Amino acid sequence: MSESMTVAEVLEGLRRERIRLLAAVDALGPRAETVWVTEPDGWTAKDVLGHLIHYNGQIAFGLGAERDDDRAGPPPYVIGVTERLSGQEWNDRAVAYWRGFTLDEVRAEFVTNADMIEGRVATLSDDDLAAPSTDRVPWDHPGRKLADFIGHDTFLIEWPAHAEQIERAASRESL
Repeated sequence: MSESMTVAEVLEGLRRERIRLLAAVDALGPRAETVWVTEPDGWTAKDVLGHLIHYNGQIAFGLGAERDDDRAGPPPYVIGVTERLSGQEWNDRAVAYWRGFTLDEVRAEFVTNADMIEGRVATLSDDDLAAPSTDRVPWDHPGRKLADFIGHDTFLIEWPAHAEQIERAASRESL
């Protein structure tokens, strides 16, 4: 994916795309809980944040971030899972779990996870980011750089793609 990203570039990407994604969610206001932003009968903006929380939590954990609040440890839908689940099965579990929370709570959890990722990236070197991700995150794809592991589910692909979906939904809803 990347030629070679620096810590500064990864941090800038994380900050830029977080701002864009949250601005898109905020533009929907309370409709972020009711308007489908993916496909009809698909996910709302709140559901998208729930989906992203799951993967961002994995990234933060893989980078060594630790929480010291009431949400320390994996969420209940993860505990006790012993079988290998597909990405879609994890998405379904995450989205269903976060539907039980308010939009403000889900947004705050997304921000917390994004902060944890940024905090850990800030402790890395450019060489760390260029190293194989499996040096730190054994479950990742062999041959992928750590910067790409971080970026794939955040600022390189997932956050911009979902921000675009939410922006389109907000545009449709404002007509």
